[in-house]
Amino acid sequence: MNMRLPSKKFLVGMFSILAAIAILLTVVPAAYAESSGPLSPIPGFGRIPNEALIRMHKQEGGWFNDQDALIKKANQLSVNFQTLIDAEAKAGKNVSILQDTLATFDSELSASKDIHGQAGNIIFSLVGWRSTGDIKDRLAAGQSLLDGRAALQDANFRLTNAMPALEKGFNMWRASRIHPANTTPGPTQDCISSDILPCPVFP
Repeated sequence: MNMRLPSKKFLVGMFSILAAIAILLTVVPAAYAESSGPLSPIPGFGRIPNEALIRMHKQEGGWFNDQDALIKKANQLSVNFQTLIDAEAKAGKNVSILQDTLATFDSELSASKDIHGQAGNIIFSLVGWRSTGDIKDRLAAGQSLLDGRAALQDANFRLTNAMPALEKGFNMWRASRIHPANTTPGPTQDCISSDILPCPVFP
């Protein structure tokens, strides 16, 4: 029987887009070699020149903006997923797998948003920086770079783990529609039905 599954076209494209962006955002701004000048050392960076700190600060700002765009796409994915759930539930389908999957994804997305917001507060604050983007305090500026980077990495880690889990749940649900569970036990052993694999049929 040829089953019509419009949901495949509905979401698979966005999964691939989000995965590609998430992989791109795992690239961390590169560390710079220590300078031989009389600059004061910064924990985690050494005697890095001010120009390098400023360059890294701009890179982190760019990474924040890229991650912000990713989170917006993830928000839209959540909306699309809920639309799918509502449509399938209205049609009388079992949507428990989808509901559980989306609940987990939304929880991780919410945590990622909070951490992303913390990263923005750190990166775009004036602690250690002048409004012109120049260095005001080397030690404070260096620490803000380390803290901002750590927050961005944490937010990205949550998203890059949540998205494959969402896709896995979606694929499990699709498989359960293509191969509905057969709950009829065999003559010689009990059968525990699975959402993915049908129970075996004994002769």
